[in-house]
Amino acid sequence: MDKYKTKMTINKWFSYISLETLSESSRQTISQFNRYSKKLTFKKVLKLFLYA
Repeated sequence: MDKYKTKMTINKWFSYISLETLSESSRQTISQFNRYSKKLTFKKVLKLFLYA
């Protein structure tokens, strides 16, 4: 598998996850996570876990 197929597959998996439709408490937790970390946002962590 080449490097471009992997990136497209991860983006396709991530497109199915809708962070806007989560509950209010989940969105607050995500915003607290994003506030605490400067460069590693919640979306980047999800992509990292999907890749791993």
